[in-house]
Amino acid sequence: MREKQFTRRRFLKDLTLTCTYGTIGAHALAARQVWGKLPKNAGSKESATMEYRTLGQTDLKVSALSFGVMRLTEPSVLFQALDMGINYFDTAHVYQNGNNEKMLGSALKPYGRSKVYIATKILPYYKQFGSKHLNNQKSMETMMEESLRRLQTDYVDVLFLHSITDPEWPLHEEMIGFCQKMKKTGKARFVGISFHTTGQTYVDTVERTLEAGVYDVFLATLNFKSPPAHIQALKRARQKGVGIVAMKTQAGGYKPEAKQSLNPHQAALKWVLDNPFVDCAIPGMVNRQQLAENAGVIGKKIGWSDRKTLAAYYNAVKDRYCLRCGSCTASCKKQVDISTIHRCLMYWEGYQDFDLGQATYRRLPPTENALACMGCTAPTCNCMNGIKISERMRHAHIHFT
Repeated sequence: MREKQFTRRRFLKDLTLTCTYGTIGAHALAARQVWGKLPKNAGSKESATMEYRTLGQTDLKVSALSFGVMRLTEPSVLFQALDMGINYFDTAHVYQNGNNEKMLGSALKPYGRSKVYIATKILPYYKQFGSKHLNNQKSMETMMEESLRRLQTDYVDVLFLHSITDPEWPLHEEMIGFCQKMKKTGKARFVGISFHTTGQTYVDTVERTLEAGVYDVFLATLNFKSPPAHIQALKRARQKGVGIVAMKTQAGGYKPEAKQSLNPHQAALKWVLDNPFVDCAIPGMVNRQQLAENAGVIGKKIGWSDRKTLAAYYNAVKDRYCLRCGSCTASCKKQVDISTIHRCLMYWEGYQDFDLGQATYRRLPPTENALACMGCTAPTCNCMNGIKISERMRHAHIHFT
């Protein structure tokens, strides 16, 4: 308890040095009154300063701005998020080798389990001999038990099958059996899938998963440059009652040019939340500035100036930001997982997190990483948006191996 109090005290002391963004405004001023003690409304399901939406056909009324915890290491940011009215937190069994779940569980426990919504994710596959193999139901149940211990809870509100890359996986008997058992035993209130696939595979994943009739929520990549076919697929899912949680909302998170007066990250988040089929967004946040920046868009609509900002932002990053259209993967004779490698580079260059990029790259089977690109003298994979794929793939392999 003393350690948590010290963290909050230090957080309050540092606040005056970091609150330079106009977007912090009333959020920070209101929150300052309650740090250092457990306030009456902290972690409550609703707050006057936050917008709430019902997640699909579940009974979860989630904050439109929710929290992607994957890269967070400082619990004090969670305290501020709770005071702002954020009530949905997304983590995963594999994040930070389990330490992310431990941190989230320890931070949320004092607020009362009924006052917050927790989502975690279980990988449905493992890598062996350079290939991916589906986990059996027993191994996933073991991972789930470990996640619940780390989170210090008896259940999660949403359990996702993590990082689906094959549209057939959600229909697999082991996957369905695992999800149904978690709901039946009360260890998960609702279940879903998470995916950031490309091209037609994205659409097929949505359509095939809907056929199963088992999954309540989709966690999917969505931003202002998402292919129209991806957007339409998510709209169809929402019309059928599936909850939609958006990730990768800031299109890479690259730093804007200093001369830019409007913030493209805020404009990108506005664009996502302005879509009526989106129930909430979980941008990854690692500090108080990012949290305040994202909170500043709540209640605001995308406008002409925002669209102009987004156009300028994409023009500045189009030589490195992958739109996940899938055309390059279809043309690559070596079957390299180009989109995932682009994501690894985005973690490094956009998120400024080299370790995450490297770790994600090293999880790729040898048949899918960029080793084949090193000796490819006449690359066949071309990007219709102008990215020099062969150069980017070699760049990734040199630095991540």
